[in-house]
Amino acid sequence: MRLILFIVLSFFTIGLQAQNEAQKAFSEGVKLLKVKKFSEAEKLFEVAIENGKAKEGLKMSYIYKGISLNGQTKYDGAIVDFSKAIELDSTDAASFVERGLAFSYKRDYDNAVVDFQRVLNIDSTGEQAQAAFYYLGRIKSLQFKFEEAVNYLDKLIKLVPKDAEAYFLRGTAKSNQMEIDGAIADFDLAIKYRPNYMEAYANRGVQKLNKLPTKDKIGKKIKCLEEPCVDLLKAKELGDDSVDDMLFLYCKKCR
Repeated sequence: MRLILFIVLSFFTIGLQAQNEAQKAFSEGVKLLKVKKFSEAEKLFEVAIENGKAKEGLKMSYIYKGISLNGQTKYDGAIVDFSKAIELDSTDAASFVERGLAFSYKRDYDNAVVDFQRVLNIDSTGEQAQAAFYYLGRIKSLQFKFEEAVNYLDKLIKLVPKDAEAYFLRGTAKSNQMEIDGAIADFDLAIKYRPNYMEAYANRGVQKLNKLPTKDKIGKKIKCLEEPCVDLLKAKELGDDSVDDMLFLYCKKCR
């Protein structure tokens, strides 16, 4: 009886030591991940996986290892780890967000869209849903599907009505559809919620230029095109050198 009890206690001790090792490796890995030491973090999460027994701990170790691999542009390996996390818990929307990101990083947009839509089947209003709408909007813009992009960003803005980047992205999608007034209105809101939004000033200036008749934008005697130039000059002041050509063509007399 004592021998059996000793063996049971020995196995228990070994299991406890392994679990402690897993928890320690996981904690250290998270610290390294925060300072973007992705390769070192990956190795520690591997240790956590090798020693871990608890389902939740294993799932988190796979997720964080996948994030470490994403940080090293090892997207295929990251997808494998996120898939293992999903096998352990298919109700965790965050795992689908992370795998969707890995797919999008490798420009596999079709699979990324599938994962982000799966997120919305699990969470339609929370933080993961907001991430899904955001990335779906970006992906659809990259695919030149601007109407779909606007639709996803509309839904994001309903959830986070003061998100400056959401308005900027929607304004950019609208400008690509030649919805100039709608784009300007969105850039207005982007700047309202982020007053020093350099890119929003630049894009709003461009759209204001687009609204002007062609006759006002040609010839050697162009006056200061005041309304668009205010925005373009502000973008330049904030550090945007991409507006230099437009400043030279249209805003020389504004300075």
